Amino acid sequence: MRLLSSIAVSVAALFSGLTAAASQSADVFLFTKTYAPSKPPSELPVIQKEIVRHIILQRTSRQPYGDDLCDLSSRLNIKTAIDQITTYGKNPTPLFEAEPAADPLQLVIILEGVSHEGSKWLRKEAGDYLAFTIANPPSASANNELMIQFQDLGITRSKQCEIPASFNPHQENCWSGTSSVVKYDLKTNPKVLNAFFDNLHRLHKFVNTGDIEVLLIALPESTRYSWNRHWSTAACLPTSLQVNDMADLKRRAKETVISNEAETDSESDSDDEYETESSNTSGNTSPVPTAFALKKSIPSCFTSYASCMNQTNNCSGHGECVNKYGSSSTTTDSKGPTCFTCMCKASRVDRGEDAKVKGKKTIHWGGNMCHREDISVPFLLFVGFTVTMVGAISFCISLLFQVGEEKLPGVIGAGVARK
Repeated sequence: MRLLSSIAVSVAALFSGLTAAASQSADVFLFTKTYAPSKPPSELPVIQKEIVRHIILQRTSRQPYGDDLCDLSSRLNIKTAIDQITTYGKNPTPLFEAEPAADPLQLVIILEGVSHEGSKWLRKEAGDYLAFTIANPPSASANNELMIQFQDLGITRSKQCEIPASFNPHQENCWSGTSSVVKYDLKTNPKVLNAFFDNLHRLHKFVNTGDIEVLLIALPESTRYSWNRHWSTAACLPTSLQVNDMADLKRRAKETVISNEAETDSESDSDDEYETESSNTSGNTSPVPTAFALKKSIPSCFTSYASCMNQTNNCSGHGECVNKYGSSSTTTDSKGPTCFTCMCKASRVDRGEDAKVKGKKTIHWGGNMCHREDISVPFLLFVGFTVTMVGAISFCISLLFQVGEEKLPGVIGAGVARK
């Protein structure tokens, strides 16, 4: 009887802990030059995690962000979601501005494992920038999955910088073009929160000058093992017609040759034509959902050097656009076809303080935007060495068997024969 009561108490405590973790919300701070929260903390809006994911993508997207929001569940209102993305997302560029100013760099900071005291400290020091809260924030595994998605999209680096360097807009090694998404776990690195407050004045300086905009997400420690294992659970399932359309777009992106006549058009016309081609099919008038079109938004060839640098975000900062068929790398050649594409270059980065070997290392990049780390050479060396060693060991073992199975000479055999 005593055993059953202790088990019941343990189960009740576990259930109450999970319920508290699921009900605790996460604070989101928005550091911008123009945004000023007008509501007290008790009246802050509560936004679902699926919409917050779209807010992050809208702020860090290189192109004008557009999505049909097909991954939102049916319980969420689409109009409310669009209003929230517009309110807390990146401000659009004015249409009738003579010389548009450079957009500020977009930094997203995700803090995991924030304690109750740390949350109170954040509200005290940065309460003026508290924008909204996230209802039922996801678990740590969902955050890792989200970071992998950001790396695949090329909006963040696989090796992130520390807090002081990540705030600096002039630290090019810490940015993936015009955006950066960093995630710190306060459980494994508790000094991050102190470093954030120590450099908060530098952050205010860069924000007030319009150099950067920061979205800070403080996830409580109680959500580390939350039941919400994904930031977005609903799947976007295309119809058979859309699948055929996407296959046709993939084939045309590989086979289309850009003619020299496109050079006479303006750069904006070329970009508009490409966006139209990416969003519509060749033989159908039904549009392809943006969620699928964004995956094929970077073609294999560009009509001009400027168009290539703009749409690839300067080749993710890891290379330069060159004309594959021209004599000049930055200008078009009237004698031959034009195809500007990214030529990736190696970069030297620090190994970090926790590395066993100090100093710098060389990273090679690949992909049509130079946004993926090229590990083909180490992989080939590892596979080649493994195959060589396996072959050598197998040869030695087979040689030993062959030598052992040979018959002894007749003289030796007579000496050891039985009597």
